[in-house]
Amino acid sequence: MHTEVCANTLKIYLFFLFISLFAVLGCGLDVDFGGGTEDDDVEKNEVIEGSIDEVDLPDISENPSLVVKAYVVKNDTLECCKDTTLENDRFYIEGNLDPKAELRIFEGENEDHLLGTITVPVFPGAMIYIPDITIDGGPPEYKDIDVIFEGQVASKNCVSDTSRSGSIKVEISSESRETEVTVNLTSATTIERGDDEDNLPCEEVVEGRKVEVDGKLRIGETVDAESIKIL
Repeated sequence: MHTEVCANTLKIYLFFLFISLFAVLGCGLDVDFGGGTEDDDVEKNEVIEGSIDEVDLPDISENPSLVVKAYVVKNDTLECCKDTTLENDRFYIEGNLDPKAELRIFEGENEDHLLGTITVPVFPGAMIYIPDITIDGGPPEYKDIDVIFEGQVASKNCVSDTSRSGSIKVEISSESRETEVTVNLTSATTIERGDDEDNLPCEEVVEGRKVEVDGKLRIGETVDAESIKIL
């Protein structure tokens, strides 16, 4: 009998303890049960992919074998990785490429025959795609650089509560340092969360949440977002 009374008393005590904790959390803290707020370092390598659409030079062989080498610009310029491709084919380079990579395009393995150079900022863990590169004697030409990366929302500046337009700052943690990217949002930007089918407004991109950004790389560490996924 004494054991049963003790057990019931313990149950009542735990019940009120749970209610108290719930009240404290509900009133004093912004609790997010959706996940996606971790601030882990990026561990995956960066990727630069592209396609050389045309090489129009007088002293190059027909259907040339092209070598694309990445030189990582940090304290010094260091050769990182390379890929061999053909005209109208894609090249794929993976490695520790941030914060900036210089792509040098050669005919074959002959480093004396440099066809062109492209320098691109690289965010930690990012995937970068440079389509339709044309080389005709001057600097390589291309239209846009596409980039996909993940990071944590540090701040936001929305035009209104219902608009998708505005901007957010996204921080990427890597190797004990922070990279901050300015992400511009427009009415054409798609904002999604989980299985939500509705296109969410900028206000739904909560500070502290992890996001995936897909957009166009602009000057400096700036991206025009085409889509944002709230993770």
